[in-house]
Amino acid sequence: MSYLSGRQQSIPAMTSAVRLLLARRLIVKIGSALLVDAQTGEICGPWLESLIADIVRFFSRGQQVIIVTSGAVALGSSQFNSLGRSLRIEQKQTAAAIGQVRLMLAYEQSLKRHGFALGQMLLTNEDIEDDHRRFNAWSTVQELLKLGAVPVINENDTTATAETCIGDNDQLAARVAEMANADVLVLLSDVDGLFTEDPHDNPLARLVTEVRCITPKIEAMASHSHACHSSGGMVTKLMAARIAMDAGCGMVIARGTEPYPLAAIEHGAPSTSFVPQAKRKIYTRET
Repeated sequence: MSYLSGRQQSIPAMTSAVRLLLARRLIVKIGSALLVDAQTGEICGPWLESLIADIVRFFSRGQQVIIVTSGAVALGSSQFNSLGRSLRIEQKQTAAAIGQVRLMLAYEQSLKRHGFALGQMLLTNEDIEDDHRRFNAWSTVQELLKLGAVPVINENDTTATAETCIGDNDQLAARVAEMANADVLVLLSDVDGLFTEDPHDNPLARLVTEVRCITPKIEAMASHSHACHSSGGMVTKLMAARIAMDAGCGMVIARGTEPYPLAAIEHGAPSTSFVPQAKRKIYTRET
């Protein structure tokens, strides 16, 4: 099911698979639920290995990939014996400090097996909102890519507060896509994409395969859905889509629970593709 209107119907459709194949630069966002085993609090090693193999394949084709990852707090929470429970702000920040080391080590080891280095970046809302700090962050990403290193970005949960945090890594990924002039943002989720209704409640719910405008009708679909179990949920994914589309960047929501999730999209796995109508913004020190 595709949601088009007016002149947009004359624009040829492009599948999620084609978007990935044609993209010059991609942002791939990975949530905690995919990366960290909820029962053990440990990294899902085989799944991460398959994802890195996917990403290495993109680099071998001359494409660039920037990873936005969650998982630090989930990995560090075991120190408080609090798996599945809420943490106080100081506990969350401590868990992030502990877990971030384990998170980056897992990425580093996996990338190293393929001959790639890792470049860690921790961002806050202030880094994104301030023109000079945003430009400096993007300059660092560019240099990492020139060196053949893979940028791996997370929010700085050790210092972020309710007033300064970006909110969730779906929106962080969209802001990174905006900053990096990316062609496609991929949000790997625990569902196939956006459905007309919650598929767990209504088996007749239909997958929306393409969205070209986020209308109140589309927003209602997200607000009624409980099928996405990440901390952000489908509502924040639509918020990310709006940021990306306004910047001229396409976005894909697809299931990431199985191994080799990016290859699955390329081979036609179900997904929702968000088509930008705006021209891509190019950020410089002055913008």
